[in-house]
Amino acid sequence: MAKSDTPTTDVETGDGTTAPRVGYVGLDHHHAEPYLQTLETLPATVTCACEPNDAFDAESVTSLGDVPVYGDLETMLADAALDAVFVTLSNRDTPTAIERALEHGVDVYTEKPAARTAAELEPLLDLESRTDATVCVSYPWQDHPIATQLKSHLDRGFFGDLRGFEARFVASQLDYRDTDHYIFDADASRGGILQWLGIHWIQLLSWLLDSPIERVNASMAAEFDGVGVEDGATLQLETAAGALGTFHCGYYLREGMYDTQLNLYGSGGRSSWDPMGRTFGFDGETSLELESTDGDWSATPARTITHEYEPEPGYGGAWGQEFVQQFFEARDAGTEPPVTLEDALTVLRILDAAYESAETDRWVEVET
Repeated sequence: MAKSDTPTTDVETGDGTTAPRVGYVGLDHHHAEPYLQTLETLPATVTCACEPNDAFDAESVTSLGDVPVYGDLETMLADAALDAVFVTLSNRDTPTAIERALEHGVDVYTEKPAARTAAELEPLLDLESRTDATVCVSYPWQDHPIATQLKSHLDRGFFGDLRGFEARFVASQLDYRDTDHYIFDADASRGGILQWLGIHWIQLLSWLLDSPIERVNASMAAEFDGVGVEDGATLQLETAAGALGTFHCGYYLREGMYDTQLNLYGSGGRSSWDPMGRTFGFDGETSLELESTDGDWSATPARTITHEYEPEPGYGGAWGQEFVQQFFEARDAGTEPPVTLEDALTVLRILDAAYESAETDRWVEVET
């Protein structure tokens, strides 16, 4: 089902170098349009695409442009000379797509979580290690300027002994969402709000905390008629160092609304941050509140750092662009991308424990 018969060719950038040739895999996805907008801002060229769902209209993806659209990934990889693929398929189909790309020596940028379970993702680590390919998993929130500020404060010991943390990711109700899409299908996705939205904060906490999450106790609810995945979840989390945390997520609000929070509490300091704001977007501003018992902070123990957004297109705006740019830089330098398959495996192991806990009504150890 080709949109165009135009062959893929190398594309030169303004400085005479050749931009990476990218194939986009999975147009029937909520993030396809913003990712394509991000790619338009970078020295990379989308030369073809693949959409396995014949019923999906590729013409509806306005940022794709006039490029060939294939019906299956294997044909695209065989026909098109590619340096990388961007993958936004279902959690069920993503591991096979990554495997095919790696077998063809093509680098991969994939939507999170990259698989339904840790067991589905784990074999890809061995395959990646036997190739020269680079795989980056899309968890760009760790590149947010406030997140990097938090990481810097944690690394410098601002919080002292981290004692507790709390996170929240509440979004609009399923009445306002396309529940016929595969992201709400249990076989295609494994989970609901936790695996689709809540996972961002699970990954961010795993990256921020200097001690791994070791145990999980979870409760979940699936209250929306016709949807077999959870629309609400509450987790208790414990790190190996003994810090205790809670995380709540759910589809509860009116259309277009969000309620998010990420707070840290230590023996020496605390922080409070609303990453999302009331409506999803990457404009306006966001603030990090800090408070310390340290003597150097005695004159002004409570301080606020405000980040103002410069409007930029694409997923995550400017900091989303920087995250994707790090993927291309890593593939050029042969270094690790900002989020690796191993990092993604850590997140999936926490989710595995959460879903098992919800089924068994007990605390579950996170696999190491």
